[in-house]
Amino acid sequence: MNKINSVLLVCIGNICRSPYAETKLKEMIKNSNLENFNISSAGINAMIGESATLNSIKVAKENNLDLSAHIAKQLTIYHVKQYELILVMEEEQKKWIEKKFPFSFGKVHLIGKWNNEIIYDPYQKPYPAFVEMAKKIDLCLLDWLEKFK
Repeated sequence: MNKINSVLLVCIGNICRSPYAETKLKEMIKNSNLENFNISSAGINAMIGESATLNSIKVAKENNLDLSAHIAKQLTIYHVKQYELILVMEEEQKKWIEKKFPFSFGKVHLIGKWNNEIIYDPYQKPYPAFVEMAKKIDLCLLDWLEKFK
């Protein structure tokens, strides 16, 4: 894999999965002494202007991450052009992005590409679904981090 310096994490609403993944990846990059990374998140049907869900904030806090300043944003053509790697949570999101932005082919991948994980949406589910989400995202990002080194 070529050297990657910009990563966009994408889910549906940009209030559960992708904000957690964005914040976790930023921490991992920092702790790995990798430099000059641009990391962000967006949603394909974002709840624009909303905070992360309370359960996302809670699970992040339990993992020493802070989502309190997160504000949901919509995926745009600007994002798709700007970021070298776009990581999605589910296959349907990959297909949606590649259909809407055909030039994105080759840069959109499942976050669970290396371990065959799919990160299902915990939105409006009980807290244990968010704990499971965080565990899966953490494992997936560890695999990606190795590719960035």
